[in-house]
Amino acid sequence: MSPRPARPPSPKQPRRPRLPPIQLSPIRSGKSTQLDTAVTKSGHALPPYERFDEFMAHWEWKQGEHLTTIGPTGSGKTVLNRELLARRLYTVVLGVKNHDVELYGPFQAQGYELTSNFEPEPPADAEFARVLFVPKSSKHGVAARQDKGRAFRHVLNEVYDVGYWCVYVDDVQYMSEKLKLAPELEELWMLGRSEGVSVAASSQEPVDIPVMAYGMATHLFLFANRDVYRAKRMAELTGVNREIAEQTILTLPDHEFLYINKRSGEMRRSKVIRG
Repeated sequence: MSPRPARPPSPKQPRRPRLPPIQLSPIRSGKSTQLDTAVTKSGHALPPYERFDEFMAHWEWKQGEHLTTIGPTGSGKTVLNRELLARRLYTVVLGVKNHDVELYGPFQAQGYELTSNFEPEPPADAEFARVLFVPKSSKHGVAARQDKGRAFRHVLNEVYDVGYWCVYVDDVQYMSEKLKLAPELEELWMLGRSEGVSVAASSQEPVDIPVMAYGMATHLFLFANRDVYRAKRMAELTGVNREIAEQTILTLPDHEFLYINKRSGEMRRSKVIRG
């Protein structure tokens, strides 16, 4: 038997270029695309839709500007807030609960330092400081709320004195009513701009919160609310066309939000990219 002939060498294949990973945008529901052509009774078009990555690419949050996000549990509000807060170099998150894995865990994964002692003056060589402040208390009920109220009041006053910080208030209704921090928050909303301090307020309840959460915010992020009374009240406080704002709030699909720039009157819709 004759020997098997040698296999000819395979020609050299050119090296394939390494392509960047494909970034897919969230799939939009039919309800979302229908809003692109929807109009109000007066014939006003609803705000246009913009992909979240494109929205974030040109959205600007200047130092001293405040923002407010309002949406029910599961709407994507907290995910959105983490994305927005990533734009700030000095951020302190005020944590109400002693333990909250769903809220605190993702912040710690982003590099936030969990502490019960807030230091308003970061090291001179620090490029940024991100702090998750959760005050310790061995008390319960009213006494525990009083302890937390005092601890948060101290942080808010220090932030105002130092300037340049961004304070994230995860539940502005609870902070203002139960912890009696409305005066300190209102002080920051009114006078924080001149000190470069920003307040990022968040709430599930769109009505029973300080009016300044709407009035003093440059940036509003509003998720759907099917309650006509609440949607109407939210629209009244936005400072833009009430009819457009109300209909948009009532008809937004899940995880989409209405963005309003109070300074320019600009309105857009987008959808949170959930991590």
